[in-house]
Amino acid sequence: MLRKNLSMTFSMSVLSVSLLLSACQKQNDDTEKTVSAAQMTQVKAIQNPYEFTANLENIPVQLPACEGNNCPEFQVQRLKTNYDFIDRQVDAAILAALRDHLDLAAINPAASEVFASSPEPSDLNQQVQQYAKAFLALDQELKNMNANPQISVHIQPKILRKQDHLVTVQMNSDSFLGGAHGTEAQQYLVFDLKQKQQLKLSDLLLPNQKNQLTKLLHQQFADWVIAQKLATNIKEYEDAWPFKLSQNFYLSADGLVLQYAEYEIGPYVVGMPSFTIPYEKLKGIVKSEYLPKPDTVAATTASAVKGTA
Repeated sequence: MLRKNLSMTFSMSVLSVSLLLSACQKQNDDTEKTVSAAQMTQVKAIQNPYEFTANLENIPVQLPACEGNNCPEFQVQRLKTNYDFIDRQVDAAILAALRDHLDLAAINPAASEVFASSPEPSDLNQQVQQYAKAFLALDQELKNMNANPQISVHIQPKILRKQDHLVTVQMNSDSFLGGAHGTEAQQYLVFDLKQKQQLKLSDLLLPNQKNQLTKLLHQQFADWVIAQKLATNIKEYEDAWPFKLSQNFYLSADGLVLQYAEYEIGPYVVGMPSFTIPYEKLKGIVKSEYLPKPDTVAATTASAVKGTA
């Protein structure tokens, strides 16, 4: 009997030790997995310290039921990224574009009263709703005058380029509010993820290099005027359309691009001209951190940005 009890006691001891060893082994495995996951996260952060995601969202607007070819179109989209400072700047640019396209006081005083009668809210969605109401009031006013154009406003930001710590947002907008033709605009917002700020053109330049950049751009402008057969004398052309250094810019794979608006340096027929100054001509003018590295291949939006924009 004693021998049987000793045997059972020994068996239970062996089982307890086995369970304890198994539990320790599982704990060690879990710890190794946790350490491994942490190490992988750290390696990923080192490889891509400026991970960037962006998604495009429609701002819902209630438009009246309508059939036919003169139904008003009003569409505003916004970007949602993983950087709050970018979202705030893009939202501000959306509102600026709405103000540019819907100069209601000049277009229609009755429509402008709709906007002026309400205090300006801080939420972008609410502000867009106010512009939409004013836009629809304008549409109704035109219909009351027996004018039946299909008026429209479209605003759409998109990620144009992501390269290292720089992100470029292109703000596309257009409108038609009656008249001979509509209007279009393209604005570029360049963001530095390292500094967490929107860059101005002056931020790119080395000290005292603005005049040198202006000379390079003016030469391209003069060549463009001749090539487009806008004039044979540059000075006479500038009497009507003065040249100036655009502040609307972005850094492309080929160089510094400077964009001009409609009617800014030429008549409506030339649209929105842009000029690209190659990087090789920008050495000594632009800071080295904004020039491409010799062994760097320019990244494209499709491969560098996660999400849909």
